[in-house]
Amino acid sequence: MKPKNTRYLILAGVILLAIVIGLLSLNPLQPQQSWLTWLARGAALSGYSAVFLSILSSAYLRTLVRFFGRSFVKVHHVASVTGLGLLVLHPVAVAINTSSAAVFVPRFDSLLIFFTLGGRLAWYFIGVASLVALFRMRFRNYWRTVHYLNYIAFFLASIHAALLGTTFLGRGVQGIVLKAVLALLALTVVYVFVRKRRGRPSRRRLPNS
Repeated sequence: MKPKNTRYLILAGVILLAIVIGLLSLNPLQPQQSWLTWLARGAALSGYSAVFLSILSSAYLRTLVRFFGRSFVKVHHVASVTGLGLLVLHPVAVAINTSSAAVFVPRFDSLLIFFTLGGRLAWYFIGVASLVALFRMRFRNYWRTVHYLNYIAFFLASIHAALLGTTFLGRGVQGIVLKAVLALLALTVVYVFVRKRRGRPSRRRLPNS
C-alpha cells in the first residue's frame, strides 16, 4: 500500500538533498582532490542525515504512521538501511582514495585521537545495531537494547564531523554556525533518547517497528 501524503516524503527528500549539496558547496574541492573525496563527503553527510531522521522518526512512529499510513514503518526502515549504506560508502571511498585500510581501524592513542577518529567506531556500532534489528525476531529479548548503539554512534559521528569533517572546519561565522547545527542535532537525539526511555511501554506495538 502506498503511503498517504507521499508528497511530503518526497519534499523532505528533496530538501535533504539540497541541504547536502549546499553544505558541500560551502567547502568545494581543491584542484588536487579527486572525485572520491567528493563522494566520501557526500556519503558522510547524507548518511549522517539519514541516521538522524531515522532516530527522530522512531520517537514519533505512531504519529507518523497515522499521518502517512502503516507502510511508513517500511519508510523508517528504508531510511535506516540507506543511512547505513551511505556510511559504509564513506570509509570505503576514503580507503580507496588514500590506498589504505587504516580508516576501518579505531584508534585509542589518546582521547583526542579517539574522538577525532570516532567515526570509525561509530561505523561498527551502527552496523551491529542494524544487523540485530534486521534479525530482531531472533533477538527479540534484547534487540531494542542493542539498538541504542545508534545513539552512541551518532554522538561519535557528530564529534568526528566537528573535529575532522571538511565541511565543518570552516573558519569564522561559517564554522561556528555549522558546529552549532551539529550540537543542535546531538541535543535533539538526547531528547529523543530520554523521551523513549521515559515513555510508558505500550501493550500494543506496531508490527515490525
